[in-house]
Order: sequence, then C-alpha cells, then structure tokens
Amino acid sequence: MNKTLIFLIISTSILVLSAIVICIAPIINNIKVKNEDDNWTWEPSDWGNLNCQFFADREKSDSVSLDDIQKMRKFKNLCYRQKAMYGLEYSAFIINSILSFVCAYLTLLHYLNVGKDFEKKTGLIGLFSGIIGFILTFVYVCYSGYIFNNDRAYGILKIDTTNFPYEVSLKGGIKKLYPNGASRKKIGTFMYIYENEIDENLQYIKYKDLGKKQYNYDSEYYETYKKNGNNDCKSGSNTLCNYIFEDNPTYSVENKYIYDRWLTALILAVIIFVGDIGLAIFGFLLFKNKQESSSSSEQIPIVYKKN
Repeated sequence: MNKTLIFLIISTSILVLSAIVICIAPIINNIKVKNEDDNWTWEPSDWGNLNCQFFADREKSDSVSLDDIQKMRKFKNLCYRQKAMYGLEYSAFIINSILSFVCAYLTLLHYLNVGKDFEKKTGLIGLFSGIIGFILTFVYVCYSGYIFNNDRAYGILKIDTTNFPYEVSLKGGIKKLYPNGASRKKIGTFMYIYENEIDENLQYIKYKDLGKKQYNYDSEYYETYKKNGNNDCKSGSNTLCNYIFEDNPTYSVENKYIYDRWLTALILAVIIFVGDIGLAIFGFLLFKNKQESSSSSEQIPIVYKKN
C-alpha cells in the first residue's frame, strides 16, 4: 500500500469521525436537562458565556474570607474548564473537518494522477494539519475527560446579583443513590450513601455516573420500589425495611443518553488525535518522498547523440 493511499485513508477517516462527533457531542448540540423538582436547567451553551474573571477577582479580594477564597478558587477552575471545553469542542472538530477535507481532496487528485507536481505541498499541508489537529484534539480530550470523570454532573455556576457583594453558588446535580435506587440504607440507622462526606459537592454524582441504572429508567427498580412501597419504605419509621426510597423512580433515560453521547465523543476524539499523528507522519513522508524524487531527477545526466 503506497503512502498516498494511506494518507488518503487517514484524512478521510478523520473527516468522517469529526463529522460524527459534531453530530453527537453534548456541548455543540446543546442538550438541555431540566429538573422541575429543584427548579434548575442545565444548558451547556451557557458555558460559553461564563465570566471566569469574576471568580478570579473575588479570589484575590481582600474582603473575602479564607473559606471563600478556597470556594472561589474551585469555582474559577471549574469555570475555566467549562469555558475551555465549550470552545475546544467547536474549534477542534470543525478545524479537523476542514483540514482533513482539504487533505483528502488533494490526495484523491494525486491518487488519480492529477496534480502530481503539487504532491510535495500536499505533504506539507498534511504535516501541519496533523500537528494542529493533534494539539486541539488532545487538549479537548484532556479537558473533556477531566470534567467527565471529576466534575459534578449538571453543576451550574450561579451568581446572585440581588445583593452586593454578589453571592456565588453551584446549583443543579443529582444526589447519590444506592445501586438499587434507594436513598438510604439501614446500617444500624438509616444512612445516606454520602453520609460521611464532608464536602457538599461529593454528595452529587459525576458525569461518568450518569449511565448507571439507578439514575435512569430500570424495570427492576420499579418493581423494588412498588414492593417496598407497600411496606411503607418511604420513611425511616418502618423498622422492617432495609432501604428507604425517598424519591420516585425516574421514567426517563436522558442521563444515559447524555452519558452515551459524551463517552462516544471522547472515544472518537482519542481515535482522531491518533489519526492526526498519522496524518502528520505520512504528510512528512509524502513531502520527503517527493523532495527526494525531485532531487534525483535533477541529477540525471542528459546525453546528446551526435549525428
């Protein structure tokens, strides 16, 4: 298999995968989640409008207590992560799509023996396209992967401007449940799964937990809830119950839907930045191969025959 064909396959693959990510990525597609009970709406498009400088200024303020400084630092870092991911999800895959399309188009022409003289420049374009695409996609994977694994799911940074100084808080989120969907378990007394957590933020699940069955529609959970509901296992007053089901079981699978899309986008992004490395390597080989061919052709002596 020649270098031109491999270069064509890699650039086409990056183009296709980038297009898929653009269609499924949670930020680009602005998938909203609304919670009627707690009155909050998670809307990822808001991440692009966050004012991170506000949190940075509050952190440096002399009138802020030590505890508030720590809180502002966490909010500032969260703000920067969300804003960076918002920008990278757009730029990384749109730029990858454009650059890979250019590379695929030019290479297809060369593969069909059209514009062979331009092959050296195509190699250079592929080299720089791969480097640019790799950097953008790799940074995106780092931010997206960190948020997916570590940040509170549906956490919304809120600034209350009712009174001065403005109050800042983190709203939204789903509190942790036991695997069977219960909120409390009988361990001597009825205890929440997050009972011993000091940090309030640790009471809530992370984005990586959204796919678990207790946070989505599950038929077994419904049967368990119905059965225990007959024994009045909705409060801690019944000592016959081992679990307490305070919340009604969810009927939707929107959490799993977001989890699947986010995880798929992450996996494809990893494949894309590996493809960008290949694009850069074979772009360099194309450039080098054409350069060597040109040099060798220039050294061929011309022999004139005498009549």
